[in-house]
Parts: sequence; C-alpha cells; structure tokens
Amino acid sequence: MALKTVKVPRELEALFSRAEEVVSRYFSERRDRPEEGTIEISGERYVLVRAASLSVEFFTLVRDLYGKGREAEADDFARNILFDLSHAVGRQDARTFHEKMDLRDPIARLSAGPVHFSHSGWAFVDISPDSKPDPNDYYLIYDHPYSFESDAWLRSGRTSSFPVCIMNAGYSSGWCEESFGITLVAAEIMCRARGDATCRFIMAPPDRIEGHVGHGYQIPDFFARKRMEDDLKRRFAEEMKEREEAEKRLRQTHKLEAVGRLAGGIAHDFNNLMAIVITRSAMLSRKLSPGDPMRNELEQITEAGERASNLTQQLLAFSRAQVLKRERLDLNAIVTELGRLLGPLLGEDLELDLQLSPDAGWVEGDRGQIEQVITNLVVNGRDAMPVGGRLVIATGRRDVDEAGAGPELARGCYAELCVEDAGRGMDEETLSRIFEPFFTTKEYGKGTGLGLATAYGIVKQSGGHIEVESEPGRGTRFKVLLPRVDDGSRAAPVARIHERTDELAQEVLLLVEDNREVRAALADLLREEGYQVLEAPDAVAAEAAAADAKQPIDLLLTDVVMPKQSGRMLALRLRDKRPELQVLFMSGYTPDTALLDGVPGAEFIMKPFRPAVLLHKLRQLLKTPAR
Repeated sequence: MALKTVKVPRELEALFSRAEEVVSRYFSERRDRPEEGTIEISGERYVLVRAASLSVEFFTLVRDLYGKGREAEADDFARNILFDLSHAVGRQDARTFHEKMDLRDPIARLSAGPVHFSHSGWAFVDISPDSKPDPNDYYLIYDHPYSFESDAWLRSGRTSSFPVCIMNAGYSSGWCEESFGITLVAAEIMCRARGDATCRFIMAPPDRIEGHVGHGYQIPDFFARKRMEDDLKRRFAEEMKEREEAEKRLRQTHKLEAVGRLAGGIAHDFNNLMAIVITRSAMLSRKLSPGDPMRNELEQITEAGERASNLTQQLLAFSRAQVLKRERLDLNAIVTELGRLLGPLLGEDLELDLQLSPDAGWVEGDRGQIEQVITNLVVNGRDAMPVGGRLVIATGRRDVDEAGAGPELARGCYAELCVEDAGRGMDEETLSRIFEPFFTTKEYGKGTGLGLATAYGIVKQSGGHIEVESEPGRGTRFKVLLPRVDDGSRAAPVARIHERTDELAQEVLLLVEDNREVRAALADLLREEGYQVLEAPDAVAAEAAAADAKQPIDLLLTDVVMPKQSGRMLALRLRDKRPELQVLFMSGYTPDTALLDGVPGAEFIMKPFRPAVLLHKLRQLLKTPAR
C-alpha cells in the first residue's frame, strides 16, 4: 500500500503504513460545531490559526516592536520564541497522542509524528535514507516540500536571508524528543523562502547537531530562552517605569488643573472685593483737600488693595485665566533687554551668563508675561544660590516629532528658553509639587509660593510647555518651550495710552453688574464724574432698563459672566437695536475669549481697577465711533 501522507525509505514503509492507519483513525473522529465555536478531534479541542500569523507576519510584528536598526536582534528574538514554543507544543501533542492511541513502542511513537504533521497542516515530511533514528545515536534528515512557514513567506511576496521554518523544526524535534525520551533539536539547512529548492532539516541531540550541520546555519540555542526572558524582563521594567512616570505626570497635571480652577474662582471673588475697596478709597480721596492727612492713609489702602490684586493676578496666571496681549516677540531680544535689568535683582555674588542662539526665533505672547516668566525663574535660581554662583539663561530651538509628543506637548517647532542654576537642587517630592500655588521651600515671610505657579500658568496659557530637571546638590534646570512663529515683520503696532482728560462727562451709561456692592461703588463713581447711570443686576433687567430709557444709551458697561445670560449675549441683543452702542466688558475672572467674540469694537477691563483707569477707558471709547 502506497503511503499518502509521508515519504520514507522503502525499508520503513510498512512501519509508516501502520502509522497512517493509527493517525487517520485519530483524525477521522472530528466534529465541527461552529454554532458553539468548537472543533474536536478524538475528544480533544483544536483551534484553526492562519499560517502567516505564526510566520512572516510574526517576524514583521517583532521588528516593528524592536524598531528601526534592530532588525537582526528582532529576528533572533522571533526565532527563539517560535522554536521554544513549537518545541513545547510538539512534546505535549506527542504525549497526548501517545496516550490517546496507546502507543508504547518508541519507533511506533516516532513514526506517528510525520503523519500527524501532515494531517495537522504543518508540512509533508520526506525522510532521507541517510537518517538514523537510533536512540543511542539519533540522526534524522528530512525535507518539508510544502512547509506552511516558507509557503506563507512566498505567498506574501517576500524572501528571507535566513531559514524561516522555525516552528516546523521546533515541533518535529519536540515530538521526536517525547517519543524517544532524549533531548533533540532540529535545524533548517535549506529553505524555499531563501531561494532553495526545498526546506531541509537535520535533527540530532544538541551536543552533536553542529557536527552534522556544519557552520553557517542557525542552530536553536537552548540558552536563548534565558536571554529572552532577561530581555523581556528588562523591557517590561522599562515600559512599566515609563508608564508610571506618564501616569505621575498626568496625575500632577490634573492636580494642577483642579488647583487652578479653585484658584481662579477665589481670584474672581477676591477681585470683586478689592474692586470695592479700591473704588471707594479712591472716591473718598478725591473728596479731600490736597493737604488733608487722610489722603495719605486712603492712598495706602488703595495701594494695599492693588498689591492684593497683584496676588490674584498671579493666581489667574496659574489658572490660565488672565488677559494676554498677544504680539510677535523676538525671544533673544527680550532676554537681552531683560538681562540688563536683572543686575540689581541678582546682586554682586551672582554671574549672569546669556547663551543666546539665533535659532530661537520669534514667539507669540504677552511681552510682560514672558518677562515675568523669565524673572520668576531667575529669582528662583538666585534664591537657590545664597552664597553666589553662575546663572545661565540660554535659548535655542526644539523640534518635537510624533515620538517626542504627548498629552502635554504637541508636535511642532518650539523656541526653547533654559534657566539653569548651580544651587541646592531638589528631591523628587519637592519636584512633584514645584508648580503648586503657595508651595515654597523658603523660610516664612521669604516668599509667597506663587512665582513658579505663575510661570507655569503663563506658559500653559501661551500654548507652551515647561519642564524641570533637578537633583539634590546638582542644581536645577527649567526649560520653557513656546511655539515658534514667523518673524515679527507683520506684528501689529502697540496702541499707546493717552492721558485722561478732566472734562465733565454727560453721556448715558448702562451699568450691569450682579454684585450689589461693586455695582453701587461703580455707579457712585460714574455719577460723580457726571455720567447718567442706569443700573441693572443682570441681563434681563438691563434689557428692561434700556427699553424704558428716556434718552439714547451711549455705552454699555457690563460684567461678562452673570446669572441668566452672559454680558456678550446682552451686548449683541442691545447692538441689534442700537448699532452705535459702545461696549466695555469687565470681569474679575477672565472668561474664554470666545465669549467676547462677535462684538466689534468692544473693549475689556480687568477687575479690580483704579477709577482713573476706568474713566480713561470710557472716555476713549466714547470718542470712538462704534464699528
């Protein structure tokens, strides 16, 4: 009887004919139940797997994981893991089959292997007459003319510089090892995927196979598993460390955002209180004669209110809720000009070293705020070096690609500002809180803890990113990244502030403010100045007041965020009926700029403000025709 599933030397045909009968009987008991998602053969559960996914596609996957330039290392990893996996599967399959079919003789067990190989779709086996399947001196040479692995490579249109039938070698040697009870490995010495006529293998004990194969062929390395495990552990540890650091940065970002929202809300309420203090004290001061000693005390109250307001401005900077006057700025020019002014701030014991690169280029932002960021970082560096030292301010350019981008840093081109000191440095716990408002390592009364928080908020609101590197005893380096823009040749000219006039006002103003005390203080101020003032606590009342007004309303002075309806919506509704109406928005907490869009010619003033600043702003608007 001619063999169908294997080709062997003539003297072995009878043995393998019996093997075909046994294996055919095993595979004849097959039940496919797609409605259950099961395939069973002789009571054993099987799964179907695409050949390419365990061969050419697996090598591609591992190469992608290792990255460009590490192809050889990736291929070694893939070969070792595929061989070890298939070798273990081959041993277990053999053990299960032998028990199921009650095979006890080593030769009978071995002969079932190649037939089982064909039935399960691995490959057709052609055993060479030169083989010697003797347990005492085992040596087997065989071909796989239809190996699933080389076939997968060829069907994908790819060839290989190395033999690719790794799993065939592993599975067959695992089966034979289980059959004879001796350790065996197999090596492929010819491969169709490499351009050879067939896929040829040699199987032998590990200490003898090199003598049979010769040099220049891939021999499965049983020590590779340990190296592979070490490599996996190293990579896993690196990935876990990167993930922990990313999660830590994300938690810190969320924490800062939550604190920022809280700080912004506090600043809003505090600004309203300071608006009352500053406005009322200024109004009282105006009623006193120039030589009255009470004027000095009232001026001190006003100045204290403004200092308190400056603290809230820093909170707003941290919460990214302040007004930025954006313009194109030459970063090197700002650093150079500011450097001339930093001498008195640093003192004689500190050396300031400017290292400016022409590649830094131009950025877009608020000049005053960018200067504040630099100043705050310089002050932090100065305080870290109480006995003097060298403080470096450097500029440059950084291009961030997809690999370097992340949730906090978008892909793009950035101007980089670096401020580095040689001071005490910081530990990890301090670094984790460095940008929190009111957090400071300085002595009581030596700092507010808002300097770095302010810098963080300004940079974030400017679309940038701030990094810090530090170790105890090794100084600190802050890196500020701001998006680069074209040069400032198209920068809009900065409008100049004109001196206020003392002419008596006569216009009609509609004042809308939901805080009763603030509204009363502003109304008294405006009436003292000569304005006719209509008051309203919200937008609904304001529309009603406008409808009942006996005279045309010249200007709307309104808070931005109010109950029921925003100041922007109120302005739009009133503008529909009075296109000539001028609009001045005010707020103790800067809203999203989108809330102010669509109101041409409207201006904005931040609370708290000195009465003189508000009155000047009103005069300028009332002299300008509405757009």
